Amino acid sequence: MSDDAKDRVLLIGGGFAAVNKRVGEVCEETDENRDWSVSAVFRPALETAVGHRLPDLGAVHRLDRPVSGCVILALDKASLSGLSERFAAREARKVYWAVVERPSAVSIMREGRLDHLLRFDPTRQKAQLRDWDGASDPGAGPWRTASLRWRLRGEGDRYLFLEVEPLTGRAHQIRAQLAAAGMPIKGDLKYGARRSERAGGIRLHARSLSFDGLAGEPVSVEAPLIDPDPLWLAFEEAGR
Repeated sequence: MSDDAKDRVLLIGGGFAAVNKRVGEVCEETDENRDWSVSAVFRPALETAVGHRLPDLGAVHRLDRPVSGCVILALDKASLSGLSERFAAREARKVYWAVVERPSAVSIMREGRLDHLLRFDPTRQKAQLRDWDGASDPGAGPWRTASLRWRLRGEGDRYLFLEVEPLTGRAHQIRAQLAAAGMPIKGDLKYGARRSERAGGIRLHARSLSFDGLAGEPVSVEAPLIDPDPLWLAFEEAGR
């Protein structure tokens, strides 16, 4: 268990908790990664906070293992079912921070939208994209629409600082779509980054989440950067 788990509990609400996931922790628990699942890492701190056992604690949505940031954990089966339905229906607004490699274009747009068709190959654990003009909906087949908006928060000689809002919830879509636009996320070798991160992971952080709780109450939570280095601090400063 991570020693700082109790300090990374962001909010406890009606039937759920918001936590700040570290790079390397996983949302989907298996026999192989059980010790590093967010459920295992945060269960002791959350059980202490609520005063009873949480045998059905589970992640409502997923962040990739090399990504940090805000994850919602349901405290019981009923809450997991209800909140999962809301997230699947795209009723949650998510904002990510991404440090991306600067594209070769001379001029950089201040904002943009990316629309593709995406399918995820579970064997290779990688998303594939193709262009989509919006003329037809592929439905529930292997190719599904993937859309996001991005805004330039700041820039340097080698990197851009982006705020990204996914409009759909496809596996690896932010990573794949930014790479397809010539802006691979720093450290993301799988999608074309030049080199890996020394500390592991990639420069993608789930910064904030907004949604309606099960009782209809508005919920808004923000995940601070965990142990930020100078590059992340520059990102944070760029938006002020």
